[in-house]
Amino acid sequence: MTSDPILAEVVRHGLQAVAEEMGAALIRTAHSVNIRDRRDFSCGVFDAQGRLIAQAEHIPVHLGLIAGVVQRCVAASGRDIAPDSMIVTNDPWLTGSHLPDVVVIAPVDRDGVRLGYVANMAHQVDLGGMAPGSLALGTVEIMQEGLRVPPMMLVRDGEVEASTLALFRLASRTPEMVAGDLLAQAAANSTGARRLADLVGRTGTTRFDAAVNTLIATTARRLEQRFRALDGRESAFEDVLEWSENGRDVDLPVRVRLTAKDGRLAADFTGTAGQVEGPINAPRFLTSSCLLYVVKALLDPEIASNAGLFSQIDLVTPARSIVDAEAPAPVALCTSITSQRITDALLGAFNALTSERAIAASTGSMNALIMGGVDPRTGKAYSYVETYGGGQGGLPRRDGADGVHSHMTNTANSPVELIEREYPLTVLHYGLVPGSGGAGEFRGGHGLTRSIRLESDAVVTVHLDRTRHRPWGVNGGAPGGHSRLTVRDVSGERLLPGKSTTALGRGAVVTVETAGGGGWGDPALRSADALEDDTRGGLSGRDAR
Repeated sequence: MTSDPILAEVVRHGLQAVAEEMGAALIRTAHSVNIRDRRDFSCGVFDAQGRLIAQAEHIPVHLGLIAGVVQRCVAASGRDIAPDSMIVTNDPWLTGSHLPDVVVIAPVDRDGVRLGYVANMAHQVDLGGMAPGSLALGTVEIMQEGLRVPPMMLVRDGEVEASTLALFRLASRTPEMVAGDLLAQAAANSTGARRLADLVGRTGTTRFDAAVNTLIATTARRLEQRFRALDGRESAFEDVLEWSENGRDVDLPVRVRLTAKDGRLAADFTGTAGQVEGPINAPRFLTSSCLLYVVKALLDPEIASNAGLFSQIDLVTPARSIVDAEAPAPVALCTSITSQRITDALLGAFNALTSERAIAASTGSMNALIMGGVDPRTGKAYSYVETYGGGQGGLPRRDGADGVHSHMTNTANSPVELIEREYPLTVLHYGLVPGSGGAGEFRGGHGLTRSIRLESDAVVTVHLDRTRHRPWGVNGGAPGGHSRLTVRDVSGERLLPGKSTTALGRGAVVTVETAGGGGWGDPALRSADALEDDTRGGLSGRDAR
């Protein structure tokens, strides 16, 4: 370990800058709205052993996924990645995510010495499967969800592997978009590789390695201290994931028990529902990522994101469960919904473990809306993919935020003008859902609503949860409002299931309403000024639905 803490801190900030610059390069070169504008990607930097040493502040759900992806992919390949080459994969049992999240990994070398790796994970808008966007409902096995590739060469000896690019193009309804985004991912890695090599060159390999070891050890030590402060505490919590089997509503339990002992934290998901014939299953790595997020967010938000985060945590997941699914289970909704319910269960358990930090449940889903068809203006296929924010749960001393992404995603909002320019869609209404925030001394945030008219026939997929079970409040706070999806067309207006894939005709209007957050504390204790602000803002029009 280096005896120079100043050097370690300089290296930490240098590594963070490398990851952030990779993200900036990806934004500049990406073709799709989803990556270029909504920023649905993450970037990481790794040492020569494949250990995570820095990650940009991009998508929270990717925190634990990208952390081990280099080591897993190299092991799966049976050999290391050659210099001046890059590999690509979207296998959920390597990436921990669904098929659209594609990982590209590049080694970093100088003078024949392996210095480290850089990698990014980005959500491609379409990789085939049953419906546009590759996120369909109605699947019973992953083969129906789209293209799934093992680690394979994207770049070899500095040249793009044409056959790999052709494979992705042939699988996609939007081949130019996907090919452009893949090349943008490669370009981002090239930027990161140059910057990491420069950083190591300025520092010196020996001093750099020592600084990295110090950073990882520091993260582990800080985490151990946080867990020792909780020593002897134990808690359990159960939440439910909404599902439907044979036309019947089913509640799938997500159960977790937390135990803090001897500077370690154990999370045991025994009792969670078994995997199902539907796309809400999650690989174990995703469950691990949710746990790391909650630990970091609640106990030490400033702690560096590196391999040290894993050292003090023990995770138990029942095999063939919705939190540890086995192939060939479909997993399309694992990030948009299942990750959020795993997170809610963990937050509920942490509320009992650390009551002084208790927070109410948020909207409970990434509220994904996917529309795809043929754009009559161009004659080409399109795929609109967006996740909608909702109400944040009430917090100690603060209301939950309105209409924001919470927990496992923080992607940007697509402006109305951008949607209407890029897709054959017209946005008729966009705003907050009045009264959807749960009442409390500190109320929950309000959900979002958006109405979109289809200007051509389209297949519409939606990923909503909390349509039956409202986001819970804490310390006497009321639950937030439900989410729902309505369609108005020539047949009239009707509700659609929160998890559905439906073919709709031109002129149909799709309206999404996302759930509000639960309230914190007794509503009777809410200040008069806060109540007046609610009324003035037009947000207290009705009780949370």
